Amino acid sequence: MDPDLIDANLVFAKTPAGEEAMLQRTRVVQRNVRMVLILVDGNATVAELCDKTGNAPITQNALLELEHDGFIERRIEKNSVWRHAKDSPTGIVATAMRAVSEFSTFGDKTVPPVEEPASDDQKGRSIPFPESRGSHPSRAPGSLTPQPSLSGGPLSGAALQLQQEATAAKPAATAEAVPKPSLFDRLKAFARPTTADEAPTLKPIRRGRRRWSLTWPLGLLLGGLSLCAMLFLLALFFPYANYLPEVEASLAQSIGQPVRVDRMRVSVYPRPGLLLVNVRLGEGSDGIEIAEIRLQPVLQTLRADKILFREAELSDVRLSAAAISNLSRMLASVASPSARAGVQQLTVSNAAFSFAELTIGEMNGHCELSADHLLESISLRSRDRGLQLKLNPNERGLAVQIDAIAWRVAQGSPYLFDSLNVKGVIEGSDWVIDSFESRIFDGLVRAAAILHDGQQAAIAGELSFERINARKLGEALGIGSQFQGEAHGKLKFSAHSASWPDLPAAVQASGNFTMHRGRLGGIDLPEAVRRSSTTPATLGGWTRFEELSGAITVTPNAFLFSRLALNAGLMQSTGQIELSRKLQLRGRMEVLMRGQADRSSRSILISGPLQSPLTQTPNR
Repeated sequence: MDPDLIDANLVFAKTPAGEEAMLQRTRVVQRNVRMVLILVDGNATVAELCDKTGNAPITQNALLELEHDGFIERRIEKNSVWRHAKDSPTGIVATAMRAVSEFSTFGDKTVPPVEEPASDDQKGRSIPFPESRGSHPSRAPGSLTPQPSLSGGPLSGAALQLQQEATAAKPAATAEAVPKPSLFDRLKAFARPTTADEAPTLKPIRRGRRRWSLTWPLGLLLGGLSLCAMLFLLALFFPYANYLPEVEASLAQSIGQPVRVDRMRVSVYPRPGLLLVNVRLGEGSDGIEIAEIRLQPVLQTLRADKILFREAELSDVRLSAAAISNLSRMLASVASPSARAGVQQLTVSNAAFSFAELTIGEMNGHCELSADHLLESISLRSRDRGLQLKLNPNERGLAVQIDAIAWRVAQGSPYLFDSLNVKGVIEGSDWVIDSFESRIFDGLVRAAAILHDGQQAAIAGELSFERINARKLGEALGIGSQFQGEAHGKLKFSAHSASWPDLPAAVQASGNFTMHRGRLGGIDLPEAVRRSSTTPATLGGWTRFEELSGAITVTPNAFLFSRLALNAGLMQSTGQIELSRKLQLRGRMEVLMRGQADRSSRSILISGPLQSPLTQTPNR
C-alpha cells in the first residue's frame, strides 16, 4: 500500500502481540520498525510520529508493516469527528448537529451535508484495505459518524445486553473452531525442526497464577531417575551375606583350593562390579592374600552352568615366586571344563613383587593368558611408568626381567638409575641374576650376582664400572664430594647377614680402579712438601692429578686404598690411604717433585676427618 494514503490524523495502538514484541527482540528485528513500534502509544497521530522520527516515508512504511503483521491497530474512537474537524468550526457544528438529530425523536432527521474545506491539506484520505490483511478496517476521518450514546434512550439496555452476549460467544466459538491437537500431532511438531522464516507462535497471555503441569518428556525423565534410584538402593541394601557361602564354594570348586571371603558387596564407582573383600586363596605359605577382587560377569552366562567373568581385578596383592606358581595352578584348574566359574581377563592393581625382604611395590598390570586361559606371564609397571616388570613362569622357576628409565629405588633415595636392565631366574630360594646393566652416576655398571634367601641373607657377584663420576658416587655413599674424577674398575663382592636391611653394611669387596682428570679435595700435597712441618696442620686446597690408580678393599669397617700411584705433571706420589666407616682418614704418601734439584721423595702423613684432613711430615 502507498504510504501517502495514510491519514496524518490516524492514531495507532499496540496489540497484545505488539506488547510481547516489545519484550522479545527477535519478534521485530529491523531497527527502524522497532523504533516506530516503541513510539506508538495509542495517543500520538501519524503526523506526530513522523515529526518525532524526522522521516515521514520510513515512519509510514513501518506503520503499515506493523499493522500488516498484527502488532498495531487503528483506534477509531480517537479519530472522532471532533478531532477531525478541530481546524474547521463549520465541521464541528455540523457534526454536532448530526449527532444530536440522529437520536432525536422530533423534527426532520435529514441533515444537510457538511461542506468540506477546499484546501488539500485539510482534506482527509481513505485507506483501502486489502482482503488479505487480517486487521480490522477503519473508516476515514471524512466518513466517520459519532457513536450513539447508550446511557439514555429506550434501546440502551438491549444494546448493552446484545453486546455482552456477542462478546461472551466469541471465545466459545473460537475454542470450538480450533480442535485440541492429538498426541501424535504434538510429537510430529516436537520432532520437526523449525526454519528461520517460520514465525514464532504467540502464546496467549495468561492471567493469574500459572499452574504446574507434568509433560511427557518430564515424566519420562522422572521415571528413569526413579528407576535408577530404586536399582541403586536395591543393590546397596541387598543381603549379600546370605549368598556368601555359595560364592566361596563355587570359587573353591573352580580353583581347586580353599577360599575364604570376609564380605561381599556391589560397587558402582569408579568401575561397576561385584567386590569380594579380604580374600585368601589357598592355604599355607603358598596362599595368596588379596585385599579386594572385583568381578565383572558376562550377563548372558548368569543363568548358565558355568559363569564367565569378563574381568577379574586383584587389588593390593603381594606376588612372590611361590604365589605366582600357585596362581598358575589355580588358573589351570579354572580353565578345566568342570569348573563352575571362568575368567577371560585377569588384571592386578597396586601390586607388589617381592623376593625375601626385597620388594618393588605400587605397580599395576595384567596377566597374559594363552588361548586355553593358562597363565603365560605377568606384566607390571609402576605408576609413573618408569619401571616395567615381566614375570614368566617356566620349568626352572620364575623368569624375571626388569626394565627401568629414570627410576629411583625409593622416594628420596640418592640412587637414580638413568636406565636399568636386569634379567634372571628365581629358583626356589635363589635369585640368579644373569645380566645386570645400568647407567648411573654418568657411567655404566655391569654385574652378575646370586641372591640367596635362607637362614641368612646372602649375596655374591662381581661388577665392572666405566666413566663413573666420583663426586656423585661419593655424595650417594655419604662421604662427600671431595673426590672428583672419572673412575673405571672391577670388583668382586660378597655379603652375609641375618637380615636383608643389614646386608649392605656387611659387604666385603676387592678390586682395582683407575681415575682420570680429577682432584683430591682437602689434601694439598705440593704445599705440604713446601712447608715440611712436623706439626699437623689443615692446609685445605686440593691436589689435581691426571691419573690416579690403585687397589681397593672394602671391609665392614673401612675402605682401604692401597698401591696408590698419582701422576700430576712434575709431581709423582705413591702410598696408601684408609677411610673408616666414621669418615676418618689415616695414610702415608711419598711425594717426588721432579722440578727441584733435590730429587729425593718426601713423606707426608695424612690424618684427621675427611672434611678437613691434617698433613704433616714425619720426625726424622
